[in-house]
Amino acid sequence: MRLRAKIKKAAVCAAAILTISTTMTVPSVAAVNNANQFSVDTNSWTGWPQAPDILCSTGILMDADTGQILFNKGMDDQRFPASITKIMTALLAIEDSTPDQQVTFTATGMADAYSGVSNINPQLGESFTMEQCLYMMMLKSANDVATQVAETIAGSVPAFVDKMNQKAQQLGCTNTHFNNANGLPDDNHYTSARDMALITREAFKNETFRKIVSTQRYEVPATAMSGPRVYDNHHQMLLSGTRWTYEGCLGGKTGYTDSAQSTLATYSEKNGMNLIAVVLHGPGDDAVYMDTISLMDYGFENFKPKDSGLVTADGKIIFEDQALTQQEYDKKMAPEPTGKEKEPQNFGGNSSTSTSKAALSKKKKQQPARGKADMGAYIAIAVLGVLILTGIILIIGILHKRKKERKDEYEEA
Repeated sequence: MRLRAKIKKAAVCAAAILTISTTMTVPSVAAVNNANQFSVDTNSWTGWPQAPDILCSTGILMDADTGQILFNKGMDDQRFPASITKIMTALLAIEDSTPDQQVTFTATGMADAYSGVSNINPQLGESFTMEQCLYMMMLKSANDVATQVAETIAGSVPAFVDKMNQKAQQLGCTNTHFNNANGLPDDNHYTSARDMALITREAFKNETFRKIVSTQRYEVPATAMSGPRVYDNHHQMLLSGTRWTYEGCLGGKTGYTDSAQSTLATYSEKNGMNLIAVVLHGPGDDAVYMDTISLMDYGFENFKPKDSGLVTADGKIIFEDQALTQQEYDKKMAPEPTGKEKEPQNFGGNSSTSTSKAALSKKKKQQPARGKADMGAYIAIAVLGVLILTGIILIIGILHKRKKERKDEYEEA
C-alpha cells in the first residue's frame, strides 16, 4: 500500500510540473537589435576572395542566377526594412491584378497620407490604374499608394499582409515578418538581408517589375480630381548623371525611417552576371550607395559565370562556402567507395598502385582479427545478460521464501 501511495504521489507531482511548464509565459524578446555588430563572414571561407567591410550594419551580395552567397555580413540578423518592403508589395500586386484595374482611394488608404513621409496626397475617391499606382509606389515610394493597393488587392491591409508573409515563407525567408504594406515603423515588421535578397531575386524574375523599377521618370496623367504628376526614381545608382550612377544597375528600392536608418536593395547586370546587393541599417544615404557600389565591384571583379555555376577570377570553383582548385573540387566530388573496394588498375606500373595493393592486402588481413574482437564482445554481453537474469531469479526466490516463512510464523502464532 505504501508503494502504491508513493507512485500515486510521484505521478501527481509529475502532472503538476508538466502543467506549469506548458502554461508558463515566455518573456517576449525584441525581434530587432540594431546594436548587433558583425564581421564579414565570407572572408573566413576557404579560398574565398577577400572582400572589403561595409559601413552598414548588415549586408549581402547574392548571385541572382544561382542563389550563391558571395558576401555575408550578418545577413540573417533581423532589421527594419523601411520602404524596401514595397518590393514584396509590388510583386504581389503584379501577380494578383491587371494593369488597368482601378484603384480608388478610401479613408483607409488616406490614413497613411500624413506629413513627414513620402506620399502622393490623393483626394478621397480619386482613382488611378493599378499600373500607375505601381510606378508611384516604386519610384516615388508613396506610402499611401502602397496601403491603398493592399486594400484593393486583398480587401483589407491585414489580409494583404497575410499574403506577404505567406509569399515570404514560400521563398524560403526565415527572419521576416511583415505587418504593413509600405514599411512604416512597426516593431513587428522586420526582415534580414538574406530574406530581402530572396524577395528581390523573385521580383526581378517578373518582367513587369523589372520594367517599373528600371524606369527613371514616370508621368501620371491628370485625373478628374487633380492635375498630372511627374516622379523621378529615387534609386541614385539607376539615374544618369548622379554621383552614384552605376553601369549595369537595373534598379531596386530605397528606404529610410528613423528606426531602420537607410536601407537599399539593388540589382545589377554586367559581364554575364546578375548580382543582388542588400544593405540594412546604414548611417545615411551616402553609406548605402558606397557600400552597394563596393559590393557590386567586388562581385564583378572577383567572380564570373562558368557553365551552370561560378568561378573566381583566378579560376577556383565556387562550391557552397568554399573556393576550390580543380583538384580540390574533384576530390570533394569523388563518390564514396561502397561495398567491396575495387583494386585500382595499373596502367603505368607506378609505385602508387603497388602501395594501394599492399594497403588492401593489409586491410584484408586485419578483417578476421576485427571479426574475432566483435565475437568476443558479443559473448561478453551474453554472459553478462545471463548473470543479470540469474541474479533477478535468485532475488525473486529469496523474497518468495521470506514471504512463505512469514506466513508460516503467522499460522503457528
